[in-house]
Amino acid sequence: MSRQPHLDPDDEPSPSDDDVIAESDRESKIELSAEPVEPVDNQPVSENSPAPGSGPDEPPTAPDETTITPIAERPTTALVPVIAEPPAAVGHLATALSRLRAAIGGTAYPLVMPSAEEARRVGAALVSQLDDYLLPRLARLDAPLLVVVGGSTGAGKSTLVNSLVRAPVSAAGVLRPTTRSPVLVSNPSDQAWFRQGQLLPGLVRTHESSSDPRTLQIVSAPGLGAGLAFLDAPDIDSVVEGNRRLAAQLLAAADLWLFVTTAARYADNVPWELLTTARLRGTVIALVLDRVPAEATGEVTAHLREMLAARNLGAAPLFVLPETTLDGQGLIAEDVIGPLHDWFGQLAADATARSAVVRQTLDGALAALGPAVAGLADAAEEQAVAAHALDERVTVAYRTARQTVVEGLRDGRLLRGEVLARWQEFVGTGEFMRTLENKVGLLRDRFVSAITGRPLPGRNLQTALESQLVTLLRGVATDAAEQAYSAWQAHPAGAALLVPDLQRASADLPQRADRLVRDWQQWVLGLVREQSAEKRVVARGAAYAVNGAGLAVMIAVFTSTAFIPTGLEVAAGVGTTVAAQKVLEAVFGDQAIRGLANRAREDLLFRVGELLDAEAARYTDRTSAIGLDLEPAAGLRHAAVDVEDARAELALTGSAT
Repeated sequence: MSRQPHLDPDDEPSPSDDDVIAESDRESKIELSAEPVEPVDNQPVSENSPAPGSGPDEPPTAPDETTITPIAERPTTALVPVIAEPPAAVGHLATALSRLRAAIGGTAYPLVMPSAEEARRVGAALVSQLDDYLLPRLARLDAPLLVVVGGSTGAGKSTLVNSLVRAPVSAAGVLRPTTRSPVLVSNPSDQAWFRQGQLLPGLVRTHESSSDPRTLQIVSAPGLGAGLAFLDAPDIDSVVEGNRRLAAQLLAAADLWLFVTTAARYADNVPWELLTTARLRGTVIALVLDRVPAEATGEVTAHLREMLAARNLGAAPLFVLPETTLDGQGLIAEDVIGPLHDWFGQLAADATARSAVVRQTLDGALAALGPAVAGLADAAEEQAVAAHALDERVTVAYRTARQTVVEGLRDGRLLRGEVLARWQEFVGTGEFMRTLENKVGLLRDRFVSAITGRPLPGRNLQTALESQLVTLLRGVATDAAEQAYSAWQAHPAGAALLVPDLQRASADLPQRADRLVRDWQQWVLGLVREQSAEKRVVARGAAYAVNGAGLAVMIAVFTSTAFIPTGLEVAAGVGTTVAAQKVLEAVFGDQAIRGLANRAREDLLFRVGELLDAEAARYTDRTSAIGLDLEPAAGLRHAAVDVEDARAELALTGSAT
């Protein structure tokens, strides 16, 4: 069996390899798990007082009545820490826990991923346990030991609590669910601790019975020994979801869980899942098998013990209560409840045993944080990876769009159709093409004549260039939107973020594309004007010269073959670009035209990049809007390591393991 101290602090626990949790137990889910520790054995709480049912295969039997002292008559034991904690070690652990709590609370799992829902559930459970139990309990190790009484619907939890304190303090009945809000019962001397609200701070304290699950009814019971309190929790399998959540929350705040079941319900799945979680978390567990028919006691008890042993809970104390008639107050007869009554009576009277239970459970809960937080860190990493993958799919789609524009400028496709016709009209295609190679001087004369005295049809060419480029931009933006949409639709997180409008380019894209091209054309004309300031031949033509040269620069931008050093290309598009080059060389010179075209091309691609970035942002803004920290896992793991180091330093159970 794996290690867990007995209630008797003089019993030295011994480790074993049999109960080490297999790694497969933790695969594919996040759970509150830790290195399991051997559950508390049904050994005497006090070394000289045998507890009932201590044998592994025997049902509990009533102790010698001459040795039983009624709880109400037992002296109150002062609640003082058995082992003084070094203040620095406690402070280090409290600080580390607070940082871990902040890290867990600050980590979100907004993307729809397989691990997200479980991570949110576990994260919320850990925050609740830190707030409800770990931090308050660490601050007061000497506070009364809290026994949470939990179990299945109709198991008789409230009746059991009433019977243990010999007073009807918690409502019992046949209507389900009976316990809607938790009831905490303690000795009057312990009331102050529970009224302060340090433990389970999210529940409002009240002294009245309530059906509000957000309240905690505090009840005083003089018949219960000081140093011990019972908390009657809602049903763990309640038909009301809120009750189930509250029950799990209360069980996580227990120093000791008293699990109550019946002969008819002990094999149900839900209780065993919670029992396994409690064992893995190191919580000290005791069990009550209630309402057992006399003829079935041996068979049912044996089967339950087999189930406990199979789940490494075989050493947990088991108390078997027979079917019985309740007295006038609805209490179980004292002779029937006696073994359990006496067991808790000894625990209340023994500060050392209580301290051992508190430390055992607290240390186990602290040890369980590491694996649980590791699961959260894995889920957080999965979120970050998913967000990056979604953004990368958008990047790929719009990078393809940019490349399509680059290819469109390189392969001459923009010089076909209307643009080619208008350019040929602009320069006079027939004679121009025939004299291009040998009559650059004549070309210069005709060009200068045109820009100084005869208007050229440049406006038509400018419009054709604008239309062709806008058409290209609208096409690539539409294709990119469709590609990004399909890529996100194939990803579970992306599909959840999509809206129909993302499947198309922005509604105002045509207007923005028009403005982009017009602004770029004006920029090119400004560039030509700046570069031609010292060119006398252009200066004479003023606006005509700038306009004609600017259009030639635009034509040169539209293909990477614009700078062919010699020769006439056969293809119409390429030949047209050579013509543009020759016109510009005649006016500006060879090197100047190269620089003009390069600068114009770079500026156009920069503007196109900004346009496509704005389109891509429609997607990436959705991943940014969820506020996901892209590096949360490191913070979670670092905080968990700090807690484990501080836990080892404090050594609540006398060892660092």
